[in-house]
Amino acid sequence: MDEKGFLSLVDGILAIFMIIIALMIFNTIINIDISQYSKENDDFLLSQDVMETMSLKIDENTYSTLETIQYKLESNNNSIQSIKEVAIISGEFLNKTIPNKSYSLVENKQLNGTIIVSNDNVNLAKNISTATRNIGNYSFTLYIW
Repeated sequence: MDEKGFLSLVDGILAIFMIIIALMIFNTIINIDISQYSKENDDFLLSQDVMETMSLKIDENTYSTLETIQYKLESNNNSIQSIKEVAIISGEFLNKTIPNKSYSLVENKQLNGTIIVSNDNVNLAKNISTATRNIGNYSFTLYIW
């Protein structure tokens, strides 16, 4: 039986199957999806970018959005009316900048964690990205989910 090459044929077929299985495993490992990690990273970068945009001045004669918010709060002694005015300003800015995201803007130092503006319930969020900027005596934190 061995004189006809039967064992050599079986050995060759097994070797080919092992090579095919190894290639399939290699192909599966290469195609592993890691989109969750990159999605979380994108949200983190988005929160930093939006907060940086709120901090930027167009030119030396204008105020940034956060400076405007800080000035309105400070000049009106953090009154309820000034918080409502600031909510309108920041809400319009955030709705234009990140229209498809949920967000919440909070002041931490002077208003002790008061939510200035929010368009969704933060308690229902799964992944939250944050960015914080200090302007004067105020500390603003932006949550995006």
